[in-house]
Amino acid sequence: MEKPRLLNRRQERIFSAHHMLMRAADRAFDAAKTKSPGYLYDMMATITFSALAIESLCNTIGDRIIPKWEDFESSSSMAKLRILTEHLQVVFDPKSEPWITAYWLIKFRNQIAHSKPEHVIEEIYLTQQEHDNRLFDVPESKLEKQITLGNAKRALNATEQIKKILVKQVPADQALGLYVDGWSGSTTLSRDVETCQVTDSPS
Repeated sequence: MEKPRLLNRRQERIFSAHHMLMRAADRAFDAAKTKSPGYLYDMMATITFSALAIESLCNTIGDRIIPKWEDFESSSSMAKLRILTEHLQVVFDPKSEPWITAYWLIKFRNQIAHSKPEHVIEEIYLTQQEHDNRLFDVPESKLEKQITLGNAKRALNATEQIKKILVKQVPADQALGLYVDGWSGSTTLSRDVETCQVTDSPS
């Protein structure tokens, strides 16, 4: 029986989680905009994934352009951002956007990761109509009050801005895979059929 012709498929990709995290944030925001029951969690996911994307982006760029970046891995996300902007000669103004939002996002991420209990007390004066309309309102914690559609959109916009600002300054020969996620591949006819193995996928 004639042996099957085997192809040699090679693929290559430089993976960085910031793409995946930004897509997750974007999808969560699309869900949040529908205001379906439980959309609080979609807004929270948008903000949290945006914050995680910033740190992931910092780690990816830092690993490429700063020698011994691993020495900074235990640094805070804000410290990493400051190190990168200085190295890339990007103006970092903590009183302007997107850096104001970056600071808030990183702080929010830390509040989520290291959340502490809060005794919430709310006392307000209401008309009878307002009281009846808000009968099932839950008193919100300081953390919950930050989770809004406006803040979710703000988080997405700032993360995208920061990516553009930083990646623009990265030398072209080190920027592959930073702005968009992609991969390359090639397929050739294998010359050494005897050494090739065909692997069947499990049924």
